[in-house]
Amino acid sequence: MAHVVVGVSGASGAPLAHKAIALITSLGYTVDLVMTKHAFLTAIEEMGKEFGTPEKYIQSFPEQVRLALKVHALHDFTASIASGTYPTLGMLIIPCSMASLAAIACGLSDNLLRRAADVTLKERRRLVIVPREAPLSEIHLENMLKLSRMGVVFVPPMPAWYMRPQTVSDIEDFIVARSVEALGIQVDYPRWM
Repeated sequence: MAHVVVGVSGASGAPLAHKAIALITSLGYTVDLVMTKHAFLTAIEEMGKEFGTPEKYIQSFPEQVRLALKVHALHDFTASIASGTYPTLGMLIIPCSMASLAAIACGLSDNLLRRAADVTLKERRRLVIVPREAPLSEIHLENMLKLSRMGVVFVPPMPAWYMRPQTVSDIEDFIVARSVEALGIQVDYPRWM
């Protein structure tokens, strides 16, 4: 079973991460998950208190997802995903704050999420980032350009109105499907599309 690293920063968009983990595992992949402290705070704000700790977050998934999910502590640099010898398909950071994006662009590996991204880059594996900020400053754009030149794929969480989504959940499903597809994983788009 192939491994995919999923990083979740504290930017707005917690439901996107939750849906991405469920989708990736449903497609037969194992997810190595690392979340920042602020990711849990954002999850509480956007999804409810039942998502606010690692234990509660894991329990929010059905059993088949939990069986394909390995959660890593943010400051555990002995974790498998901190080493290039651990084979992964790539990494998805969903959502990605501008602080995490800037750190990755500078090679700052001060936590496991950023270290895993650094490993993904140095091993020339796919790194897909779902950036969350608006409007974007010149600094943000320069950091994105720097990473794009290294092969990073950016999938901004933009709705596809031409799909005529009926709910916010429809919009989230489309963004998640596009993000996972950018990893090179075949995705059947949601039925409403």
